[in-house]
Amino acid sequence: MRQMRLFVAVNFPFEIKKGIGSFIQDLRKIKSDLKWVEPENLHLTVQFLGNVSEDQVPAVTEALNRAAAGIASFTLKLSGVGVFPSRERPRVFWAGVAGDTVALLQLNSQMQGELKELGFAPGKNKFSPHLTLARLRTPAGFSDVMGRAEKTAENKVFGSARISTVDLMLSKLGSCGPQYYTLARAPLIGIQ
Repeated sequence: MRQMRLFVAVNFPFEIKKGIGSFIQDLRKIKSDLKWVEPENLHLTVQFLGNVSEDQVPAVTEALNRAAAGIASFTLKLSGVGVFPSRERPRVFWAGVAGDTVALLQLNSQMQGELKELGFAPGKNKFSPHLTLARLRTPAGFSDVMGRAEKTAENKVFGSARISTVDLMLSKLGSCGPQYYTLARAPLIGIQ
């Protein structure tokens, strides 16, 4: 049976991705060794599943729908920048997520519970909502990128969106970088 690389994500409207894309474009002008995320690929990962057998996709989709059914739509705001795991050893450069993060954390928790029933292990790290902007190959030039990013992002909101669905995504890795496809979309229909 064919294996598919899957994850569960919150996707943002085109206008927000476009705005963050302009921010990334400005930072790309600084000489650095970062692998930037293309604007169309920007998303907030709720749960990474890894390689999943194609015949498990219907069960995963049902689990996604059950987890989403208990959550009402909510608003998220993207603002600020930071790094994982630390400024001393940066590996991932990200935009911050604010707004109704309690609902987002609840969605992650319900998703993990539903997926555990199917044999998926919870994520290794504590869920920390963020939007990955780039991954560092080496730290070369990153302090300049971070300096400009912090100045530009200070007191700035990249966008705010009402989140009413959560998506099961397929990731296909290729020589030009990953391409993401939506396999299923579950509505957030909990009582407000």
